[in-house]
Amino acid sequence: MLFSQGEANNWYFGQFAGVNFDTNPPTALTDGQLSTIEGCSTISDSSGKLLFYTDGRTVWDREHNIMPNADYFGGTGLLGDPSSTTSALIVPFPNQPDLYFIFTVDEPHHQNANAQPNQGPADENGFPLQVYDQRPGATVPEVDDGYNNGVNYSIVDMTLRNGLGDVVENNKNNHLITYDESKPEQIKYKSSEKLTAVAGPDCNSIWVISHFVDSYYAFLIDEDGINEEPIISKVPPQIGLDFYGGNASGYLKASPDAEKLLIANTQTVPPLAISGNVYLYDFDKLTGQVSNPLVLADAVRPYGIEFSPDSKKAFATMSNNLYQWDLEADNISESEFILNMGTFQAALQFGPDGKIYISGGSDLNVINNPTEYGENIDFTNSILSGAIDLEGNGTAQGLPAFVQSIFNSRVDIINGEEQSGDFKIETVISVCDGVSYTLGFEYESGATYQWYENGEILPGETNPFLEISLPPDEEAPFSTAYTLDIFPDSDECKLSGLANAIFGEKPTLNDATLSQCSSGFAFFNLERAREDLVMSTGLEAEDFEFEFYENTEELINNNPIQNRTSFQNNSNHQNILVEVTSKETRCKNTANVQLEVIDDEIEETIEVELTECDTNLDGFQEFNLELAAELTSFTPTNFYTKIKDALEDRDRITNTTEFSNTEAYSQTIYFRTLINGSCSVLGVLNLRVNDLPFLFEDKEVFYCVEDSPEPITIAPSVPENAIDDYEYFWTASNVEAYSIEVNQPAIYQVLVAEKATGCEAIQNIAVKNTSTASFQVNINDGSETSNSIEIIVDQIDNLANYEYALNNPSGPYQDSPNFYNLSPDVYEVFVRNKYRCGIAKRTIKIVGAMQFFTPNNDGINDVWNLVGLANNQNANVQVFDRFGKLLVEFKARGNPGWDGTYNGKLMPNNDYWYQAKLDDGRILTGNFTLKR
Repeated sequence: MLFSQGEANNWYFGQFAGVNFDTNPPTALTDGQLSTIEGCSTISDSSGKLLFYTDGRTVWDREHNIMPNADYFGGTGLLGDPSSTTSALIVPFPNQPDLYFIFTVDEPHHQNANAQPNQGPADENGFPLQVYDQRPGATVPEVDDGYNNGVNYSIVDMTLRNGLGDVVENNKNNHLITYDESKPEQIKYKSSEKLTAVAGPDCNSIWVISHFVDSYYAFLIDEDGINEEPIISKVPPQIGLDFYGGNASGYLKASPDAEKLLIANTQTVPPLAISGNVYLYDFDKLTGQVSNPLVLADAVRPYGIEFSPDSKKAFATMSNNLYQWDLEADNISESEFILNMGTFQAALQFGPDGKIYISGGSDLNVINNPTEYGENIDFTNSILSGAIDLEGNGTAQGLPAFVQSIFNSRVDIINGEEQSGDFKIETVISVCDGVSYTLGFEYESGATYQWYENGEILPGETNPFLEISLPPDEEAPFSTAYTLDIFPDSDECKLSGLANAIFGEKPTLNDATLSQCSSGFAFFNLERAREDLVMSTGLEAEDFEFEFYENTEELINNNPIQNRTSFQNNSNHQNILVEVTSKETRCKNTANVQLEVIDDEIEETIEVELTECDTNLDGFQEFNLELAAELTSFTPTNFYTKIKDALEDRDRITNTTEFSNTEAYSQTIYFRTLINGSCSVLGVLNLRVNDLPFLFEDKEVFYCVEDSPEPITIAPSVPENAIDDYEYFWTASNVEAYSIEVNQPAIYQVLVAEKATGCEAIQNIAVKNTSTASFQVNINDGSETSNSIEIIVDQIDNLANYEYALNNPSGPYQDSPNFYNLSPDVYEVFVRNKYRCGIAKRTIKIVGAMQFFTPNNDGINDVWNLVGLANNQNANVQVFDRFGKLLVEFKARGNPGWDGTYNGKLMPNNDYWYQAKLDDGRILTGNFTLKR
């Protein structure tokens, strides 16, 4: 069989998110470079070590560098699209361990289809557009290369680049036909966004399956490569090409046992917003045929779909709901179970641990028991219950695609049990304190076995079991990976098991004591004992996990204390048992925490004060309450917001080093302390928030270069009536003054300190040169009265806002660069910045044309001509009838114009057209009316 369990152990997806399944529980990966809206794929080797990952356009190697021959923005990318549901799918090459296929699927965009065969985007009439309609700034190539590329495949050779791999130059972006070549509309789109892969008819073959309109296309890969002639199955439903950019989305998945297909047709674009569906099919892995369509849901908006690891349950996400069907039910459609999960448009993908994971924002939500039914599936978005914290990164919509059969060839070599029941297989084992552990799995009938360490054959290890221990030349902690391949004597395919072994030592712990001032009973924060417990390890408390138990029996029954931050003792000097686990090695040890209640009367009260400057200008700041120790002769132990809580030791403040006051500007906090084992002091801690001078915003000042070298004066934004309340320091020049004079562009920084409180604020003042504007004028003329101009300031000079005037450098000026309703004439255009410097001037000429003339010899409008020509301006004018026949041609300057005749004959009342070539190169065209 092609697959080993470790191939899916690393996931990279979403917005730089990742998960590693070599740990238990799985942990976040934060080193990924991939940022995708939807589709992606990742592949690891048999021992779970990352090989490469992709968003369908760019491929990153195991060191997170881009493969040179797969760099989309470098011009060498693949033809997928991160906005495609399954933009990429990585498939091993049978019997070629160093070769991998990358199948890519483009997003079939309607504005690319409009332009076909040319590059999009284009409107529905085929006219080019600057951006796609999906969002502002959506251009080529940032969001799309302008073509609908359909399904393609490339080959990665891992022997290239010294084992880092690269896409093979002459085996890249090979196109596969997944559409009816006789139908032009299908050629425009080429494919949906759906792709899946599953085991083929034997142990060394794979089916890669796509869907488009009403047909499935199944391509067989074997040791000879890919057969580019697909097996085509035409089955319902038919997904129309109207609004196909939206109709194409949604996942396609094969069941792990290769007997079923599940498809989600989203159809999200109006008017098809609620006409999507989920279908189940039979799949014949011997022939590649798809048959027996069954509607599971109709008139819905599905997206993610998945099978349970045992192939007996089906799942789908629709809007905010999770759906499940029992595929062994008498009526599968009616077995529908619905659960609200609060996550919209979510992908589903089961992992190496037998759980199904769901994209969900900053966390990866989980179905813990996907082989169960209904509420028993145990869906959760809680980190404490199995969801995965992505440590600041996000899932977006998609999750990585894998060959589904990877998850159907697993055995548990840690517990020695074949996958069954809940399909949860352990892949991580901790071996502590130099002991040994036996890994293995014995097949039920005859088989041969081979063990590997980190992907390398272990010579002579051909038994079903392997005893492991810390190698003699290594020191704990030490990690390695063991893999067992099982080759049944029957025709069944290879099975594989993986154990990520961590050799470590039990942490050396100290017992700890927690003391409280109270009368008989008190509330203890058990977390406060963590540092003392692990002091001997030389590590931080954050390197360990802690569970507290009331006694040994509770530890054995795994019943930890739940209220660990507010635990009430039941006797004085009560002993609590704590189990401490190393996060790195998972080795654990136990220690004791003694709870001591000191019963004493308060003998003294002391009052101290902490102050902070109000950097937020709202009266709230963070305080380190522990600093109160510097103001007293003793060390405060516990802090409270109410005096009653302090006297009774209830509701302690837990975040003492980052406490934010809850009452603006001032708040009283209370504390208790021990002196020589006595609870003799109650403290009052007053928190004061002092006003800052100001929360300054950066400031810009413009310097008119024509005034150089005369200086200008700059100063911070302090009100004039408060200038003397502050001290000033200019950092660059070491000047202590309210204002300084400058004549050079730069960023000047001034520190403003309030004399009364010492609170400080910094303001950056940027002095920028502003010079005479460089601008162009767009003239829209040709009318007798309704001409206009637009003034365009060159971007390089656009350092400030400009204002505009006509004919008078003194104005009036206006903010708008547009002037309307201008009569034909010569105009002076003036542009200046709003700092009243750098006036620029340009002369323009607006030429108009008479809209009608009446050649009846009454001395009024007897001839037609251009109007507004300057004395030094010329124009060559041609007049045409409505059939385009040239009637007259003349020079407008010095010529009275056209008198309405042609070859001495009077022309009739009608509209006539003109073309005028001006001496500045512009051409005016339009029409006018002859009236007699």
